Amino acid sequence: MAETRHGIPPEFLDAADEFVQLANKMTDSHAREWVAATMMYACARFNAFAWLTRDGKPDQTLDAAAAYYAAEFEKMLRDNVVELAPHYRDAAAGRTGTQ
Repeated sequence: MAETRHGIPPEFLDAADEFVQLANKMTDSHAREWVAATMMYACARFNAFAWLTRDGKPDQTLDAAAAYYAAEFEKMLRDNVVELAPHYRDAAAGRTGTQ
């Protein structure tokens, strides 16, 4: 199986991009902050479902699961900011003519 940056398989990133594309479409009629909040809520709701119906880790507590999800979200957020920030800085510099 081919892997991309951070060892993430391309099909994983493609699936994530489907959610991002839906979110981008929703920003046509809603504020970005609203879309971000609904995505976070949907993610929490699905993760609650996944945790409640899990086959593995039957002894994992809700506190342990919440700590895991929070830590993973923070890592993913930070990784994405590091990856995307230069692109947004470059785009902003192109619009203003400065760097």
